[in-house]
Amino acid sequence: MNRESLFALVAHRLGEDSPTLAHCVATERCMMALAHRFGEDATQWGLTGLAHDLDLNECEPDLSNHTLIAQKVLEAEGAPSEMIAAVLGHNNKGPRNTLMAKALWVVDPTTGMITATSLVLPSKNVADVQVKSVKKRMKDKRFAAAVNRDQIRACENDLNIPLDDFLHLCITAMTESE
Repeated sequence: MNRESLFALVAHRLGEDSPTLAHCVATERCMMALAHRFGEDATQWGLTGLAHDLDLNECEPDLSNHTLIAQKVLEAEGAPSEMIAAVLGHNNKGPRNTLMAKALWVVDPTTGMITATSLVLPSKNVADVQVKSVKKRMKDKRFAAAVNRDQIRACENDLNIPLDDFLHLCITAMTESE
């Protein structure tokens, strides 16, 4: 499985201009940055981030099958088992017992929080987002209310990365994907 074919599959399933596709690309970039930090396979981690929500459109509004459909699609495409396990784990459909699975679980809501923070800026540009702005928005439970703040903060326990450093890494990675 290569990036070009996986991107085509995800874009086909989500739509070329879909906000979910943009979220998947942002997640891909953050996962690659984390893989580099940990000395892991950046390609596999990135592909896992890219694929993680490929079934979201089919599952809304009832998300009980979210990632279960993705699992079937990824198995049919010959995706590695570690990728499939991480995709399942990001939606609590499987254990998060690898570093990659833990990273995906933490990155997923983080990209949403960073994107939401960028949208309230005059420029609406992720490159203009500052760590302190994200942390301030995280304190307001009404802002991006669906984003699980505890899941973001898990970067400290699950990945051993301080929140400020983690947010900076993700902002930088997302800026590179714009």
